[in-house]
Amino acid sequence: MDYGWLLFLLIALLIDHPLVSALFVTDISVPEIVDFRDNVTLSCSYDMRGHTLNSVKWYKDHEEFFRYSPLASPIYMTFGVPGLQVLDGKYLCNESSCRLDLSLQGARSTGLYKCEVSGDAPHFKLADKADNMTVAALPQSDPLIESFNSMYRMEEFLSATCSSDYSSLPTRLTWYINGEQPLLGELQPTIDTSIPAHDYVLRRQRLQVHFYLQGQRFYQSGKILELKCVAEIENYPELRRETSLSASLSQFDNLNNQMLIHAGTNSGGAQRSSTTSLISGCLMTLFLALALCHRRPS
Repeated sequence: MDYGWLLFLLIALLIDHPLVSALFVTDISVPEIVDFRDNVTLSCSYDMRGHTLNSVKWYKDHEEFFRYSPLASPIYMTFGVPGLQVLDGKYLCNESSCRLDLSLQGARSTGLYKCEVSGDAPHFKLADKADNMTVAALPQSDPLIESFNSMYRMEEFLSATCSSDYSSLPTRLTWYINGEQPLLGELQPTIDTSIPAHDYVLRRQRLQVHFYLQGQRFYQSGKILELKCVAEIENYPELRRETSLSASLSQFDNLNNQMLIHAGTNSGGAQRSSTTSLISGCLMTLFLALALCHRRPS
């Protein structure tokens, strides 16, 4: 066997190996969750590793909707796919990255988005990355606190309601009273309202809290009451919204009440004393009259 010839082939393969190394999609940027009213930007970056770029293709759920082919004409092509539309002129691709803007079409835009990069002849290497995007009707405003005043007095009863904005994803409301969550008995059952709109079922939560302004959480608060309502969507901490309102607390006026009671007691005592003096005077007059009658000669 001619081992020299085999050695020659092995060396040739080793020398050629760097030229056929794999290319890589190094990064893909697909929003995890977006509102259906927004436009979104998708992008991916790639390392050709010496290969000539043949094309960059974007797919939604395995259907191609965009292609960049620098060696072909036209360079850019778009394809109709339900649930999205590539914005005219809002794309830019080159030898290392590709970015494009999409207009969404509601819940149908939810899906798996993939960026696929291919090298040119003779090897035609492929690489891709994909990520999911959820398109929902997200809250557009912070929760609303109703029936809350700017001033309260200690021992007073307070009742307030928090309402979330409408959303197609379930929202959880949480109250905080001076930084602490309410006791179980201080919360009313949550009221859930739903309406159909924009191909979604939109839901709004309402949660009422009521309590007496008494206890250590108020006496040690520096005469300030802060109510905070937090609206959260599970698994998406970036969608957290909150509203805080503050009120002044005045102490319950025990001193004035005691003074009024004391004054009332004194007034009653003076009245009783005056009545006693009048009766005593009348008795004395009667006694003198009887004495005079007894001394009159018969």
